[in-house]
Amino acid sequence: MNTFAAVAVFALLAYTANATPCTDICNAQCTIQKQTCDFTEIFGNLCDTINGVCTQACAAACGCADSCAAQCGGEYAACKADASAAGPLGVLNVLSCGLNLSVCSETCQLQCNFNLLAGVVNSLGGPSAGARDAVTESK
Repeated sequence: MNTFAAVAVFALLAYTANATPCTDICNAQCTIQKQTCDFTEIFGNLCDTINGVCTQACAAACGCADSCAAQCGGEYAACKADASAAGPLGVLNVLSCGLNLSVCSETCQLQCNFNLLAGVVNSLGGPSAGARDAVTESK
């Protein structure tokens, strides 16, 4: 059992070193957790349930991080490419790109988290007032 745990930890570390997106790293941890759970064979179908919860938590926790990394990373790469073409003043432009990356990341995370919160509030509150009025009028 200790050998299996050591192999699992090594596999996680090796995967984490190569994986960059939050969802990939998180899901790898869920997979290792499920394999460990399945290996013990005492929890039965509970391992699948726990894995489902784990992967859903990964999707919720990493959705904003991954989408903002893709958006802001693309903008940063384009900015850096333009700065490199600027010649000697390119160094100043690269610094500006770094500042823009920071602002983009913070703004994107804030917007994404707000949209997630708004979605949760809307799902808990039921249909919007306009939808309730339309249902009332149709009766």
